[in-house]
Amino acid sequence: MNTSTAMKYDERTAGVGPATIEVITGGANRGARLMQPSIEQFNRASNRFTLAPIYTDPVPERANQLVRDAQSRGVPARALEARLEEVLPLTNLQQLPVIIHVDNAGAIASALDKINLSQRTVLIYFLVRMPSEELLGIRAVLQNGDQQYQELGVRFFRSLADVTARSGASAVVGADGRPEHVMLESRYRAWFAEHMHSNVPKIIAQTRPENDPFEVTTNGQNTMTLMLKDAAHGWSDPSALAREIVDQPASPIARGRDFAVGEIGPDGIRLHIVRVRATDGKPAIRAAAVVDLDAYRTADLERRERARRELQEALERAERQTISRRRPVFTTD
Repeated sequence: MNTSTAMKYDERTAGVGPATIEVITGGANRGARLMQPSIEQFNRASNRFTLAPIYTDPVPERANQLVRDAQSRGVPARALEARLEEVLPLTNLQQLPVIIHVDNAGAIASALDKINLSQRTVLIYFLVRMPSEELLGIRAVLQNGDQQYQELGVRFFRSLADVTARSGASAVVGADGRPEHVMLESRYRAWFAEHMHSNVPKIIAQTRPENDPFEVTTNGQNTMTLMLKDAAHGWSDPSALAREIVDQPASPIARGRDFAVGEIGPDGIRLHIVRVRATDGKPAIRAAAVVDLDAYRTADLERRERARRELQEALERAERQTISRRRPVFTTD
């Protein structure tokens, strides 16, 4: 955001009323739709700013439909039927913040790679169904000075894309997802919304956000800093990696709190959950998960075997519950 733009906002908020702040939103599907109530809430609560999304999506009519939904909530919005990567270079939009809501890690990597952080800030919101069947929420805020995080983020999402099956929301929080994830989705969406509410005013005011560049949650409530680590030459020893991160952290680490380390390997990602012990400040590995093709294949085989067992049990249960002359019932009043 340049100085003249910031001055214009200050003048508008001096007495004329809330300034309208356009925000490019990459993707006009589930994530963007479920963020609309939070944008409506933000606009009602703010006396200084009114957020006006510019929805971008290549699918015909999808962005336009989301504009109609936004306008029904009193949220000003407009649509561009194009990919986010095609919109970013447009001269008249180069200063606007970007929020990325897409269900494809490769699309996130491609857009993030093209964003000039010296001109604009980017927010990212993403859900991952892990091979361990955990639901991982990822959120990010990157601005000028975060170019190193940006480079690692591009590699992280590209690596994630390489091991992601073609699916979409239905496989994560929809009909093909796990019931507990469907039940917990609103908690993760609230976690995303809290991040957006906290950071948009700071983006507009050109101040540093309170959140770390990358953060994750495994329950929609507890937030962990995500530190990304290059592991192109092979996985690190977990204990040595944890010690290295604690000795030279990219972000502040509080004792007694968990944080996550995402190793970006040649064939996937390995995620570690680490705690710096409150007693002596030493790291302790709490959990680890590998995200690669083999892990997803193994998880898929386990899911199929579980489904086969459940189907067999259901058939046997149905047989036991079938009423026939050979299997009569007894009644009473």
